[in-house]
Amino acid sequence: MNKLFNLKEALKGIGIICLYYILQLLFSMPFIFLIKSHTISEYTATLFVYILLPIPLIIIYLKDLKKDFQDLKKNYKKILLTTFKYWLIGTIVMIASSIVIALTGIKDNTNQEANINMLKHAPLIELLCAVLFGTILEELVFRRGLKNFTSNKHIYAITSGLIFAFIHIISSISNNSDIIMLIYLIPYGALGIAFGYAYKKTNNIFGTIIFHSIHNLISLIEILIIGVIV
Repeated sequence: MNKLFNLKEALKGIGIICLYYILQLLFSMPFIFLIKSHTISEYTATLFVYILLPIPLIIIYLKDLKKDFQDLKKNYKKILLTTFKYWLIGTIVMIASSIVIALTGIKDNTNQEANINMLKHAPLIELLCAVLFGTILEELVFRRGLKNFTSNKHIYAITSGLIFAFIHIISSISNNSDIIMLIYLIPYGALGIAFGYAYKKTNNIFGTIIFHSIHNLISLIEILIIGVIV
């Protein structure tokens, strides 16, 4: 692909993001009734939805996943080391910007609060959703789904990273007074952009899936250590 901007691939990427939301809605609907009837808990329903969501995307990208897995087995050192370098840079920027945001007194975004709440009440389910199923889902949607809309690695990394970040904070913005929450585009975007560069460099989705999982696991451990759970 030599085009700076490929409209067809851009539409495909938008389609995958829309599919993500449509599937989320469809898979959640049956569980709403089960929750209301007290057949299952909200947390158990969340787990089932997270298990189901990646399946259609895995089917869509099955050929690429097989190719990437074979590549990972042959070149795992190069792929993992390269991804680690980008992840480390993204994490440093994320931590530094998060500290600055915390010092300003701006409240936590809704996504973070939801994760902490689930970790309190259903730690195993939060672990499975955040470290396993969620990372596979997000990497297929935001990294693989947007992969070919541009040949420019900088445009790809920044665009996919900011979309990834916005999805994580959109629930925190309900009115004009919440616009300040857009500042969270910096920490989330730093990580998303880093993964975008790593994926373009390695051309292997498993590298970003692995380090995205590691990152989320470390984040959960950090929450436990700092005593959020009492």
